[in-house]
Amino acid sequence: MPPQQPSARNEIVEWYQSIPPITKALFTLSIVTTAASGLGLIQPSSLILYWPAVRSKLQLWRLVSCFFFNKFGLGFAFNLYFLYRNSLQLETEIFQGQPADYIFFHLFSSGLQLAAASVFDMFVLSDGLLLSIAYLWAQHNRDTPVTFMFGIRFKALYLPWAMIATDFLMTGSLPRASIAGMISSHIYYYLTTIYPSQGGQRFLQTPQFLKRLFPATVARSGGVGGSGGVRAGFGQAQEQPRGGGMFGRHSWGSGQRLGT
Repeated sequence: MPPQQPSARNEIVEWYQSIPPITKALFTLSIVTTAASGLGLIQPSSLILYWPAVRSKLQLWRLVSCFFFNKFGLGFAFNLYFLYRNSLQLETEIFQGQPADYIFFHLFSSGLQLAAASVFDMFVLSDGLLLSIAYLWAQHNRDTPVTFMFGIRFKALYLPWAMIATDFLMTGSLPRASIAGMISSHIYYYLTTIYPSQGGQRFLQTPQFLKRLFPATVARSGGVGGSGGVRAGFGQAQEQPRGGGMFGRHSWGSGQRLGT
């Protein structure tokens, strides 16, 4: 009897299965939400953040779908890649083994962005989600050199500002959703890291029910899907002394008004 051939490996499936759970959820929701809209399965108007529908018709899914709604195109591919890379670094390094803390970060920052959206008439918050992740990564890697557009190099600390400035120059309008995402992330970082490090009390704590639902796990060395070095979205953080290439910059745009 001839020996059985080993089953063919599906590298894409293996890669997807290796993504840590929270990053996988963000990644998958972005694809499913955008694909459902792009293929005509769901009307885009039912995915945006429209407060009258939330309040009067209890269409509560809009509070979530507005963070993952995009349009098909090259820009969506760039956004999806950057979302994956930035969130991967946070989940496997900054929040390694602490899924409840990472989930709470998203709940807290998303809540602040929703509050801002109700005041400034923002209907799509996918840019804010990306910026909140990128900003928190940058704060924890302040001195890491990153390469931005056209090979410009600077510290990761300035990366979120460069992203917002580029959005403004390319769109001609204030990227309100991105700014809301950055501010919400800064508030979280200040309350959990800066203020306690100055001797103040840490007022913002991950709720115990989240810790019971998502208990701490044993940290795995090397992270998941890492390839050496730390990268930030819209720029490449370079492991010293190794040099690195340059990622192109895609304009996210601002929070969108209805009908724009």
